[in-house]
Formats: sequence, C-alpha cells, structure tokens
Amino acid sequence: MQDYLKILNKNIFFIFFAFIVLTAVFLISVKVGDINYSIKSIFNAYFTKNSEYFVIYEIRLPRSLAAVLVGASLGVAGLVMQYILKNPLASPFTLGISHGALFGASLSIVFFSSLYLPLFAFLGANVVTAMILLLSRLRGFSPEVLVLSGVAISALFGSASMFLQYFADDLQLSNIINWSFGDLSKAEYFSIGIVALIFAGSAIYFYFKKWDFNALDISESENVGVNVKKLTLVSLLIATLLSSVSVAYFGIIGFIGLIAPHFARLVSGDFRFLLPISAIIGATLLLVSDIGSRMLLSPIELPVGILTSFIGAPLFLILLIKLYRK
Repeated sequence: MQDYLKILNKNIFFIFFAFIVLTAVFLISVKVGDINYSIKSIFNAYFTKNSEYFVIYEIRLPRSLAAVLVGASLGVAGLVMQYILKNPLASPFTLGISHGALFGASLSIVFFSSLYLPLFAFLGANVVTAMILLLSRLRGFSPEVLVLSGVAISALFGSASMFLQYFADDLQLSNIINWSFGDLSKAEYFSIGIVALIFAGSAIYFYFKKWDFNALDISESENVGVNVKKLTLVSLLIATLLSSVSVAYFGIIGFIGLIAPHFARLVSGDFRFLLPISAIIGATLLLVSDIGSRMLLSPIELPVGILTSFIGAPLFLILLIKLYRK
C-alpha cells in the first residue's frame, strides 16, 4: 500500500511540475520575438487595447495556443497508437498517417475547396489507418516491419501529393508546400477552437477507457473483460482524427507523437498518468521547437516542422537501435 501511494504521489508531483514548466514556456513563447514584452505589458495590452495588443493577442497568443494543443494532440495520438498496436515506434508521422492526411488536404486544395480541407485530411488519414490495421493483423509482422511499412506508405502518399502538385496552379502549389512544411504562424482562434474541442473530447474518451488500455498489457486482454477489437478500432479512429485535424490546419509536424510518449514512460507505466504526461510533454516540446524556429535565424522564421524533424530524426534512430538490440 505504501509503495502504491509513493508511486501515485510521484506521478501526481511530476504532472504538477510538468504543468508549471509548460506554463513558463508558454509565457516565454508569448514574450519573445522581434520585440520582447514583459509580463506586465502583456496584461496591460489586453486591458488598454494599445498598439501592442494586435501583436500579442492576434499573432503570438494564437500561435502559442496552437503549439500547446497540436503538441498535446500529437502526444496523445502517439501514445494511443503505441498502446493499441503494441509498437513502441508507432506515431502519426512514422506510420504515414500524417502523409495520408496531407494527401487528402492536397486533394481538397486542388480539386475542391479549402473549406473541405479538414474533412479530406481526415479521410486521407483514415485510408492509411485502414492499411495499418490490415497489415498489423498479418502473422509475423513485427514492430520494425510495421514501421518500415509506414515508411513505404509515407512514400506512396508523398508521391501522390507530388503528383497533385504537378497539376496545381501557382496558388494551389504554394498552399500545398506550406502544408507540407508544418507551420504554426497561420494559427487563428477558429482553428484553435476546433483542435481544442476535438482534443478535449478525445482525452475524455481515452481517460474513461484507462483501465482497458492498462489491460492491453496483459496478453489475454479478452479474459479480463476488454473488447480488444472495438477498443482498437474506435481508439485508432479517434487518434487519427486528432492527428489529421492538426495536419489539416497546421501541416505535417513530425516526431512529437513518437517522442512524447517515450519521455512519459520514463516517469510512469500507468495509462492514467501516461495520458496527461504525454499531452503536457508533447505541448512543451512543440512550444520549445516553435520558440527555436522563431529565434534561431531571427528575423527569419523557420517552419516548426523542419525543426521537429531535425530533433526527432536522431531520437528515432536511437529508438530503432534500442529495439534492435532487444
């Protein structure tokens, strides 16, 4: 009993500490830029609606909020995919789901309207999810082979997106390329609200299913009252929705969904705590990456997707090497 309370207190303390770190990084994200603002001037701008209001509350704050919500969404989506597929290398990016969403978004831009972009991104991501589910049920499909299949799927849908780019006009081509980079600078309160709504609903569902996810670690999950097939299908659809909406509004942002759950597992092995920890770490990682993308080559801003790939690719290789040694 004492050991359980000790572990419980450790997890609660870490969540509280991680949330404080996230809050501090969020404030830094709003403060820093071409012009650095003090905390006092940020609050004064809100109440006085002075000349600083537009920069702080129409540019920096939406961007920082988007980083928090997209990072948290990708962190949770990656955690759920790793649990469901029992694959430590699973994430929306490594399995090709992000590229499927990009293809759907490209299809919407070229042949339809940007108004349908989130819907087409979700449909494109679901096509990839269906392919992953089919492949994961084949005998002898190890985690490494499933990730290699994700590489092939990414290449397939990446090529399909390039095929659409060939027939796109200049404006459509520019929009598609911007999506592929992954960029938070286009954040606005409407898209933030959509991502927040989907994230909140998804997080509530996953939390209510916390014991089912913990039971997945048991080889005979069906014997402890878990409908594995239903849980797998519904959870993957929701995780796909989380990642596809993020791609639809902000483009491909790689490796956050892979890295955040692994950092979370250094602290806890219980899904009850892994869920909030993965979300907070994902949000913090993307916020830090966004700050770096703005400051590294200031006044030039890099798309945040470029920086997350630079950081995430070496960590992905380290995970592959560890998995191979096991």
